Amino acid sequence: MVMSLTDRLKGMISVALLNQVVKLVEEGDDKKLALLFDTISRLAPAKYQRETFKELADMARVNHPFVGVFRRVFQELHPNSRKKLIVNLIVNFMVLSRGIRDRKSKELGVHIPNFMVISPTMRCNLRCKGCYAGSYDTSSDLTTEEIDDIITQAKELGMYFFTISGGEPFTRKDLFEIWAKHDDCYFQVYTNGTLITDEVADKLVELGNVAPMISIEGTPEETDYRRGPGMYNKIIETYRRLRRKGVLYGFSATYTRSSAPYISSDEFIERMLEEGCKVGWFFQYIPTGLNPDLSYMATPEQRAYLKKKVDEWRSKYPIFLGDFWNDGPYVDGCIAAGFRYLHIISNGDVEPCVFCHFAVDNIREKTLVEILKSPFFEAIRSRQPYEDDNLLRPCLIIDHPAVLREMVTKYGAHPTHPGADKLLNELAAGLDEYARRMKEIYDPIWEESERKKYLKNLEKEENPQIRGRQEESLASCNQRAGKGEK
Repeated sequence: MVMSLTDRLKGMISVALLNQVVKLVEEGDDKKLALLFDTISRLAPAKYQRETFKELADMARVNHPFVGVFRRVFQELHPNSRKKLIVNLIVNFMVLSRGIRDRKSKELGVHIPNFMVISPTMRCNLRCKGCYAGSYDTSSDLTTEEIDDIITQAKELGMYFFTISGGEPFTRKDLFEIWAKHDDCYFQVYTNGTLITDEVADKLVELGNVAPMISIEGTPEETDYRRGPGMYNKIIETYRRLRRKGVLYGFSATYTRSSAPYISSDEFIERMLEEGCKVGWFFQYIPTGLNPDLSYMATPEQRAYLKKKVDEWRSKYPIFLGDFWNDGPYVDGCIAAGFRYLHIISNGDVEPCVFCHFAVDNIREKTLVEILKSPFFEAIRSRQPYEDDNLLRPCLIIDHPAVLREMVTKYGAHPTHPGADKLLNELAAGLDEYARRMKEIYDPIWEESERKKYLKNLEKEENPQIRGRQEESLASCNQRAGKGEK
């Protein structure tokens, strides 16, 4: 058992307080809710948690739209979904797991990530244009026992949040056994949504600890173009089914050159809110997997515009939004190679990231701790942030492609599917040019305002590794100032 008696006591207190939060949210009493957040902030074990609850208290006092996320979640979810959200996601993962991971990290001498992505199968009932997973071998799946062992190893290190991807996860009926067995964990599942029937939705309600994130490409036309005829309507039907059942769900949107205009519009977010989504994830299209195409990538200007819109939406709409790549400052840059997460694919290979299709180690041959200690992963972590401190450009693949080429070559990482090495050769010049243009756009923004915001946010961080990064960033700022650079 990883959790100590103290951990469990903290968990019980946290659950009791959060149940009171639910009550006040349902009653619509924002003043009392603010006072309760203040109380929780004084009890939270870590400084960053205390500061976060203070911010939530301030938001409640002014009726900030983000408080509306709590209201929507707690009022619309089935009681079982709500219970697991509180106990598994908020308490076990957000409150308790950090302390456990810090203790295990010190004991084992290795940095332990927050979570991991597991792709149990690469089989899928669709074949979407530009799918990042579309070129993997579909003949090799992780067994039920292997998935169980991976999660068990991770829990021993203090991880309680897992993202399940693929392939299409719902082709694996045994995952329901895994989710039920590990009922102290929370699982986010990226899915095309086509296999979530009424029966499946009922099982998800019964479990309570699984949140599907269903892919959509914006307009009906764009969605059907990328995913197949009639797919948009099927996705909307699945949203509505999950809403009726009281399951927590959200959208996942890939930002491409053609989908960018609509996906970055208020109309899109308002439609997703109408369909009951409480979470939304934005992914940049990365030219890897099935028929990689540089011309399908969103332009640097489109990527910068999405950042502007997401910042705006967070102050306007009651929905939790994650903008991969543009949210680099919120997660201290690139999260790959075990810094925040890693990716285990269906043949056991362990990739730094779901889009970085290279591996040195296999979970069938080594333990999770051994893989986290591997020279390949340690080298990637030690190079973060790559080349400079601008965390608006965090990515090893599209923002610092020369570093990816160096790491793969130096540590002999092998491509995890045919064609993955195109990133290193035939696509290299195009990626270098994209990175150059992105630097031109984002460096002035980072220098003018975003670096200061990031460093201020880091003041509430107690982790010495991240504090070290703060000091390096400050030194970089001072060095530039000394040279008279902006």
